[in-house]
Amino acid sequence: MYNAGWDDRPAEYAELRDCWLTRRRMRRVAEFLSAAKPGDRVLDVGCGVGEVAIDLAAARPDLSFVGVEPQGSYTAFAARVAAERGLANVSFRVGLAEALAGALAGEAPFDWVFSNDVLHHVADERLVARSVAEVARPEAAWLAIEPNWFNPYVFLECALKRGERNFRPDRFLLQARESGWVLEDRSYIFLIPSAIKHPPPVLIRLESRLEENRMLAGGTTLTLVRGSGAVAAGSHPSHTDR
Repeated sequence: MYNAGWDDRPAEYAELRDCWLTRRRMRRVAEFLSAAKPGDRVLDVGCGVGEVAIDLAAARPDLSFVGVEPQGSYTAFAARVAAERGLANVSFRVGLAEALAGALAGEAPFDWVFSNDVLHHVADERLVARSVAEVARPEAAWLAIEPNWFNPYVFLECALKRGERNFRPDRFLLQARESGWVLEDRSYIFLIPSAIKHPPPVLIRLESRLEENRMLAGGTTLTLVRGSGAVAAGSHPSHTDR
């Protein structure tokens, strides 16, 4: 794994991730969860050191959050931070995105799912879509945030950097439909890189104006839903990678 160098240093990894990009991710997930009702259950797939799930749990005490992450040192760190902040509505499990049912044995199904930079790391996106469907309610929604391969810099970085690969949304959407996931919305996000921890207001305003340009945005978001809108495998998504 590319992040293996941080396995024994989760606190340092958390400090590295304390930047505008992470806060922007949290804001996007918070928007996604704005329609969540009290008592709803939220799953964070590939939660890392748990910073997004923890902050959202603090902001939404009416919701229940569970994070799943393969690296045990990360989940232990996240659980400790959550306990220090007195949060009883968030917990963490060790497990793979491809095998969530095992990691979440005994847990009730989830109403909402989000994942940040997970799909472009896994070997089998089809298996992950099926795995998420197994632990989600029939009408659940899933927000996936991934690198935007239309951005030339992101494309080259994911193609050349160890541990990275380019995420092709339409290929994933075709695979996800086999498990009942249907695309509801696609957008583009991020302009300010993670190296800038505290961007000036002018840069934040610039990002808000330009990040929807798919050639400039660093990330893409896919909102998927399950239920009556699902179609048979082999059908084509309404949006294409043109």
